[in-house]
Amino acid sequence: METYYTEEIARDPNTSPEILKKILEQGNDDSISIYASENPNCPSYLLEIVLKRGNSDYVSRNAASNPNCPASALEMILKRGNNDSVSHYAAINPNCPPQALVEVLKQGNNDFVSLFASENPNCPALAKIEWMKLTGKIGKFDPSIHIMETEIIYKEDPDLQKLRDLINE
Repeated sequence: METYYTEEIARDPNTSPEILKKILEQGNDDSISIYASENPNCPSYLLEIVLKRGNSDYVSRNAASNPNCPASALEMILKRGNNDSVSHYAAINPNCPPQALVEVLKQGNNDFVSLFASENPNCPALAKIEWMKLTGKIGKFDPSIHIMETEIIYKEDPDLQKLRDLINE
């Protein structure tokens, strides 16, 4: 019965950072730590400590997905190069720095982590295009395939030509 109450405390967004710290210091594989690491009141320094443990478990995954997770911790996870759920959540976290996403894509892996890194709004467009070329997701642009119907008038996007030029390189 005591565990149930401790889990509820760990889940409660009103739980103080000091209490969450005590919960996370107890261990990193128990259900209580899972809830503490996803708590929106969990401070960034605690999440970084959890992630430095290096375990691919639910606690690390929740820490990586927490909106309070610091960019430096997310970058550390992605540098490991693991294709695991912790890296996946680091790649989709809005705090993930663009350079960390670029580094993931430069590896040229066609895996879930790279896919989610390419979909992160912080991912630079050029890095995404280069990754798509490396993994065969796009090839050379063939204008004959993309003929627009003449009776429909389309307004040309000013960046469209830039994208075409990048793809043709």
